[in-house]
Amino acid sequence: MKIVVNDANILIDFCKLDMLDAFFQLQYDFHVVDDVWEELNSQHQIQLQSYIQSQRLVVVADTVEITDILQIKEEKYQLSIPDCTALLYAKQQKSILLTSDKNLRTTASLHKIEVHGHLWVFNELVNTGLIAKTMAAEKLHKLTAEINPKLGLPKTEFEIRIKDWNK
Repeated sequence: MKIVVNDANILIDFCKLDMLDAFFQLQYDFHVVDDVWEELNSQHQIQLQSYIQSQRLVVVADTVEITDILQIKEEKYQLSIPDCTALLYAKQQKSILLTSDKNLRTTASLHKIEVHGHLWVFNELVNTGLIAKTMAAEKLHKLTAEINPKLGLPKTEFEIRIKDWNK
């Protein structure tokens, strides 16, 4: 299975949406680097514990050189150390980086790393039948209106999905 490296924002938002069961049913190997894991608060870590125990989420010890991290930070100073670690781990693994952080997505694209965000996850959940379209529309709306209003999803893409999924 393809590895997906998770950024904190994805894990936090799907915890808050109460959608972890569906998320971890997607047919990917989910990884999170320990620097990103440490960004999660204890409540979110507790919510994710059963997925770690069932090996649906793997917490990976840093395998990235500090010099490589500093090089990325120099290139894009807005990125945090955990962001850089996740990016470099995804590059090492030739995997998907899952984040909706604009700076991280841009940097990943420049490094030719496959990168996706919240909308991709929702598409995957709908397309695999893990959630109904109406539920996807409801949860996506809740995500942008209540849970993470500053998320900044592409407006046109968001509206297309809401319209389609509410049919």
